[in-house]
Amino acid sequence: MRQTIGGTWILMLVIIFILLFSAFIILTLNYSRTVRVKNELIDMVEKYEGLNSESIELVNNYLYYTGHVTTGVCVEETTQGVYGATSLSSNVLEPARAGAEYYYCIRKFNGANRTNYYQISIFYQFNLPILGETGNFEVRGSTSNFESHDDARYSDEIRN
Repeated sequence: MRQTIGGTWILMLVIIFILLFSAFIILTLNYSRTVRVKNELIDMVEKYEGLNSESIELVNNYLYYTGHVTTGVCVEETTQGVYGATSLSSNVLEPARAGAEYYYCIRKFNGANRTNYYQISIFYQFNLPILGETGNFEVRGSTSNFESHDDARYSDEIRN
């Protein structure tokens, strides 16, 4: 009887260790995929020099065809210069509203002289096979400074 109880405790510890290890691997894979996607989005915005119809179309198509469709909240309060995508089939970003969910968010900052830089935020979910969705997280990255050629509707920026 004593060996049965001891064996049960060891089996429970092994199962808990396997679950924790699996959760860590899933979290790491989701995060690394999201970072790779974020870096691609930064390259696209830099290539087309800001927020214009070409860069937004390229970003939306990339997210759509890679299957990265996680949404999240961009801002807690209304802030000028923050734009979000509510649909990947549209080539228009809207000014971010507090509490609304977006596929990605772009925050435009005033850089040195006449340059701007952009902070891009995308989201990823932490899903466990048995428990389901357990968390939604944000990954941010910034472009380098460059003189932007934005469409007129994306002219707002955040002053530093």
